[in-house]
Amino acid sequence: MKNFSALIFLLAAAMFLNGCLGVTQEFAPPTAASTNVPTALPTLAPSPVPTITRSATPTNQSPASDPTLEKLIEDAKQDLMQRAQVSADAITVVSAEPVEWRDTSLGCPIEGMMYAQVITPGYLIVLEANGQEYEYHASQTHAVFCEK
Repeated sequence: MKNFSALIFLLAAAMFLNGCLGVTQEFAPPTAASTNVPTALPTLAPSPVPTITRSATPTNQSPASDPTLEKLIEDAKQDLMQRAQVSADAITVVSAEPVEWRDTSLGCPIEGMMYAQVITPGYLIVLEANGQEYEYHASQTHAVFCEK
């Protein structure tokens, strides 16, 4: 029985060593092949700043029939009445037009504040009182005085 166990052990060892012996593996780097992978990332050109042209709106006409814009103009007028110490009759709407602001600062960032970097639809409202123009930047919900 000892001989039989020894014979089984020798056969198993021979099979194990046979699988390991005589096999060589060499590392071969991949060959240079044409691929469609770009070597550099494309660069995006900065988006242009929209130009805003202003045209005067006659004082006897509404600048828009948009109720949201009408409310924002009224809010801006209320602020300007306190800011410039003038009556509502002394304020005229120079222009009121839709714009897309680059972020939630509405084009009037306050130093030290952080703003969401999302396109924000809104309006540019320009009012005039006592010969001076006042710029209000608005989102869809509120208008802020923007001192330039």
